[in-house]
Amino acid sequence: MDQSMIFRLHPKSSDIESCSLLLLANAGSSNESTRFCFSRYIYLNVDAEWNMLGINISNSILDKHADVGGQYLTGTDMLKVLVMYKDEIAMFCELYCSQFSKIFGLCPTDYFEFAAPVWAEHVNALE
Repeated sequence: MDQSMIFRLHPKSSDIESCSLLLLANAGSSNESTRFCFSRYIYLNVDAEWNMLGINISNSILDKHADVGGQYLTGTDMLKVLVMYKDEIAMFCELYCSQFSKIFGLCPTDYFEFAAPVWAEHVNALE
């Protein structure tokens, strides 16, 4: 996959009401380069105002966390998965730090360092 495509908005329909951003994918290597396999992934879905709508997770992640209820997650389930995978997401996104920073205003490591405790607090308050 072209590296420039990682954080490019991908319209989910003909109108641009919501888009997906790749936060995590597993990689395999070929002779020349790293290729994404997409047997393990997390996509973030946002609306036109950049509000988080939910995440899509792969079957392999769902199999490890069957209690989250499905491949498309919102609310508390979404935040739980983001917190559980924050380190892996940050490492993956660091490969595309300049693109991530343009979108979120911080490098991935800093963003997830600040966001994860807030998300965890929110999850704990709702449980």
